[in-house]
Amino acid sequence: MASTLRLVTIPSSHYCEKARWALDRAGVPFHEDPHLPLLSWVAARRAGGRRLVPVLATPDGPVVDSTDILAWCDAHGAAPPLFPSDQPDARALEDELDRRLGPATRLIAYAAILPRRDAVAAVFHATPAWEGRVVGATYPIVRRLMTRMLRIDAASLARARAIVDEIFATIARRLDGRRYLAGDRFSAADLTFAALAAPVIAPDEYGGPLPPRDTWGDDFASYVDRMRDTPAGRFALRLYADERAPAAR
Repeated sequence: MASTLRLVTIPSSHYCEKARWALDRAGVPFHEDPHLPLLSWVAARRAGGRRLVPVLATPDGPVVDSTDILAWCDAHGAAPPLFPSDQPDARALEDELDRRLGPATRLIAYAAILPRRDAVAAVFHATPAWEGRVVGATYPIVRRLMTRMLRIDAASLARARAIVDEIFATIARRLDGRRYLAGDRFSAADLTFAALAAPVIAPDEYGGPLPPRDTWGDDFASYVDRMRDTPAGRFALRLYADERAPAAR
């Protein structure tokens, strides 16, 4: 790659982690341009995307979706493909996890951290200092706004946890002794499951900031411990340990 690319992110976002992991794996040099939620909208638009991140700014134009970034890595990177032709299930599984698992784990994580100023500060420290000052000064407003935007309440949290339980059980049944979800090699389905499960299993190898355990409430700590100890949770942790190479940036 002739020049270092720019990846616009919310650094703690699991969808951004999905893109970051694929780029690291592909050996593609890139510079991460990290921003806080809400404030990331401006950076995303300036990079040629819409409001959502990740956005990968390339010389040929923006790549504006985490799935498209995985496909871009297949076309431009040095690693074996994430969407191999002999694993047709990989794309369908990746799409389902994007649509169902990602929103559920995001809601669960934000429900846990938004009420805790120390957890918010720990997650959002890896962004421009002025953004941190803005959020620090307006924390009660940001908390209410994000809670409303994500529609976080007791009922939505219960639904999100039920979706995660269902998907984790489905993943466990699908594995049934296999090492990977869609075939005999690591694919987009595996990467997507591990990245989007990360908010509820807290892998050590996560490529962005996660709130440290001492900022978790007791309920969230018990929940993460339970999810880590499921067959699907252990699978995702193994993928992180075996497949998540350190960033070479």
